[in-house]
Amino acid sequence: MSALTAAKVIPKVRHRMGISQEGLSRLLNATKGAVQHWERGRNNPDLGRLLALRQLCPPGPERKELDALIRQNRAEYAPVEIGKGLPPELIAGRRGGRQATATADSVLRKENERLRQQVAKLEETLERREETLRILEDLASELKKDMAAKAHSKQ
Repeated sequence: MSALTAAKVIPKVRHRMGISQEGLSRLLNATKGAVQHWERGRNNPDLGRLLALRQLCPPGPERKELDALIRQNRAEYAPVEIGKGLPPELIAGRRGGRQATATADSVLRKENERLRQQVAKLEETLERREETLRILEDLASELKKDMAAKAHSKQ
C-alpha cells in the first residue's frame, strides 16, 4: 500500500463534507490557495489543521484515511527513544540518537509556538469582532429608541 498524502486524502474528505476549497479554508483558518496547494501535493497542512479537519469529517472511509494520514504525520515528527527505531547512522555512540530526539523535539516546539501564535491571532480577531458586535448592538438599541420616540411623537 502506498503512503497516504494530503493530496490524496483532503479532496476525498472535502467532497465527503460537500464543501468547496474556499469553504474548507474558512473552516480551517487557512487560505484557499493553501487548500489548493495541499490538494495538488505542493505542500502539506500542519498537524493542527489535520486534527481540526478530523473533528469536522463525518465517520466513514474518508475519515479512516484521514486518521491514517494523521498517524503517519505524527510518526514522522514524534520523538523517538534513543537507539530505538533510528537508522544505525544516527546512533553513533548514542550521540546521534539524542541529536535525532532533540531535532524532533525542536520541530514539535516550533509547531507548538506556531500554533500558539495562531491561537493568539484568533483570540485577537474574536475580541475585535465582539467589540464590533457590541457597537452594532448599541447602535441598534439607539435606533429602536429613536424609532419609538418618532412613533410616539406622531401620535
